[in-house]
This record gives sequence, structure tokens and C-alpha cells, in this order.
Amino acid sequence: MKKAWLNRKYITKLACGGTTCIFSLLGFIGTFASLGEIVPSNWRVEYKILLSIGILLFVFVFFWCVCAILFERKKRIEIFEANNNCHVYVQYGDVFSEDEVNDPNQRRNIIIPVNRCFDTIVDDDLVSSRTLHGIAFKKLYSSGQYDENSLNIAIHNDLNIRQGVVPESISINEKRKGNFKRYDVGTVAEVKESNKCTYFLIGLSTFDYNLSAHTTREEYVLAMQKMIEYCNARSQGFPIVMPLIGAGQSRTGNSERAILEYIIGLLKMNKSLIMSDIHIVVRNSGKETIPITEL
Repeated sequence: MKKAWLNRKYITKLACGGTTCIFSLLGFIGTFASLGEIVPSNWRVEYKILLSIGILLFVFVFFWCVCAILFERKKRIEIFEANNNCHVYVQYGDVFSEDEVNDPNQRRNIIIPVNRCFDTIVDDDLVSSRTLHGIAFKKLYSSGQYDENSLNIAIHNDLNIRQGVVPESISINEKRKGNFKRYDVGTVAEVKESNKCTYFLIGLSTFDYNLSAHTTREEYVLAMQKMIEYCNARSQGFPIVMPLIGAGQSRTGNSERAILEYIIGLLKMNKSLIMSDIHIVVRNSGKETIPITEL
């Protein structure tokens, strides 16, 4: 694996090493010309002391600024290279940010896990506003492109008309609210967020009567495989932005680290199906618990 980025510990060592090098360089220069020869002879001692302190502060601030910039930029590792110069990355960030891909001006496809009924009511009862499902749909609503009804129609038109997918009917005894058409696990619906962003909504979890989400291990494995195959068929070569699918309220029972390692392993097994860059995005707050440089 090619490690393209550095961790915080290494950055600290780099800063200390760089500062030592500067001091060594100043010492080397000092063997040929002392500070007293460079500074005007009529300067007071206080000014010379202030100049020395200023030089030290400049060196310290310069190196820490450089290291801070490096650490801020270096939040990504390249896992492997697939077909046609396509790469799989793991990075810290925000799945909705256009800066997660190499070219922010290029279209990107964002994978969003949703429940298998593709419910559009974000009311913190049926769909939580804190999940990726809820956040993505609220972004669509706030843009004025959709409301709950029009988005519901658009999703089911994509599934039923464009793809010809036939769902199963469920009763109110199985799920007390929302849509009562349930699609197979791993079914993907496309929703265009803008000219530069398309959501790939993947049906993952099943809601029970109390609207609690459930996903079995077998369902998760099947959904992930179908997702890779769908991206192969429909990404059109544009980059894929992928969260840690199953780490939220899908209740897969796996840790974020385990999910990340599984996704990487599955992508490696399906290397021949990768036809675009894939950016696996880990939440920024997970830097301490999910160290990506140790993958």
C-alpha cells in the first residue's frame, strides 16, 4: 500500500527535525560570519537580543505553519490502483463536500445508505435527521428541488420505470409508517442533486413496526456486492464518494474500523469492476479511533 499521507506523530518529528536543521544551518553560517558582523555596529544590545529572538520565532512559526498545512492536506491514503489508472482512497472528511474528490468541478457520485422502502419523511421518527439518509434528503429539500412527495415520486420512478424493479408489499403491521413497498436489499436508486453531484441511494436496512432499523450480516454482504456492481455499471467513470456504510443506525453490529477493513477487502476482491476513483470517507471526528495510516 502506498502511504500518501502522514500521521500527527510523524508531523511532530518532522517539525522538530526541520527546526534542528535550521539551527544547524545558522550555526554553519556563523562559522564564516557572526551575527555581530551582519548587524550594524551602532545597534544597542537590546536590539540585537530582539533580533535574535525574532529569528528564533520566525524559524519556529515557519516550520509549524508548514507542518500544519501538510497535516491538513495529508488526510488521505491511497489503498491501491485499479483499472484505467483508477484509485481507491481512504480519507477523513465530509461525504457531501465537493473537496473530497480530486477535481471539485467534476461530477461525483455519493453513495447514501437508506432503508429498503426509500422513505422520504425526515421527521426524527421515520427517518432521523442525523443520519446520512436524513442529511442528504434535507439538503435536497432545502435546495428547493424536491419536497417529500416529489422526491418519493422521483425515487420510485427511477426504480420502477427506469430499472423495472418490482418491490414487495408490506402491511402496516410490519411497519407503522412511511412507504409500504419494500425493495430487495442492495437496490440502488439515483437522484440528481446537481449537475456536479448524483446520489446513489442504496437500500440497506429493514424497518420493523417500531421503525427500528435492522440489517443482517448476510444482507450487508449482499448489499455491498450489489453496490460495487451498480457503480461499475452506472458511475460513468466519475468518482465515487462512499461513507462507512453500515456504521450508523443500520445496526449491522460491526465497528467502524471493521466496516472500513471489510469495504477495502471487498473492493480488492472486485478490483476488475472498479472503473472510477473511489473515495472512502471516514468522519473527521474519527481520527483518533480510526487511524487510516495503519490500514
